[in-house]
Amino acid sequence: MSHFVTLTLLGTAQDAGLPQAGCGCERCSLAHVDSSKIRFPVSLGIRGLDDSNHLIEVTRRLPAQLSEWASSLGEKIPITPDSVTFTHLHLGHIEGLGQFGKPAMALKDIPIYSTRKNLDYLGKRIDFKQMVDDGNFNPVGIDFEQPFKPTEECGFTIELIEIPHRNENGDTAGIIIRGPKNALLFLPDHDTWEETLIATNSRNIREFFKKLQINEAWIDGTFWNGEELSKRDMSKIPHPTIEESLMRLQKKEYNDINVKFIHFNHTNPVCDDRSEEWQQIKSKGWGIGRRGDVIKL
Repeated sequence: MSHFVTLTLLGTAQDAGLPQAGCGCERCSLAHVDSSKIRFPVSLGIRGLDDSNHLIEVTRRLPAQLSEWASSLGEKIPITPDSVTFTHLHLGHIEGLGQFGKPAMALKDIPIYSTRKNLDYLGKRIDFKQMVDDGNFNPVGIDFEQPFKPTEECGFTIELIEIPHRNENGDTAGIIIRGPKNALLFLPDHDTWEETLIATNSRNIREFFKKLQINEAWIDGTFWNGEELSKRDMSKIPHPTIEESLMRLQKKEYNDINVKFIHFNHTNPVCDDRSEEWQQIKSKGWGIGRRGDVIKL
């Protein structure tokens, strides 16, 4: 039995990771030759009090993430998840699901948690339906704001909260993970702070966090600013920029919770810890997620 609920950050990048397919930018090119520059898509691993293992988001880099998760806990054999939860249907958050099936791990009866709308849509995919028919997954629909325990003695709850995002085919959730002593908000994706604050009846970000009764928040930091993609219409891929988040938060105050930015696009200068932008976040007292970060709940 574990003495703590332990949460490990298994990736910090936007869905496509770093390097991004087909990109020859300096940052992606460097990552092809220097493995220390690689960033995995965002994902979390949770070790419960009963030594059960629970995965949040299933990315294309699943094999490496399960290995690094084990290393973060001082173990040598890659973790085998006892459950899966995902926030929404965008490909980078579910792309690794096939690894649970016959060609790879061939696991049985793994609970997969999300909203009913998300699971209904996912069930229309032939590959996922086949894994359910083969007994790899047991889909479990979850209502918003209804905390659940993925195993009875895990010592923590998972709660989905509805978040405005590009819901082309399903829902988007933020996830609150609440342990015996601390609680964390995992919010890798949302469209705008304005919409999120309206949806949660909050006047500002601090009130939003206070209502959730959390001690830590890992939040959407996809883009640094609105000029980051010269060849794309950024209004079609809305995310609150880090610049805006810093403008709203200003400097960390003595009674503020810990906040870390995650889910970085490969174009985001925060990917470089020597950048002025990275230093700007740190100078205000806020954090930047690093793969392998571990906290106890």
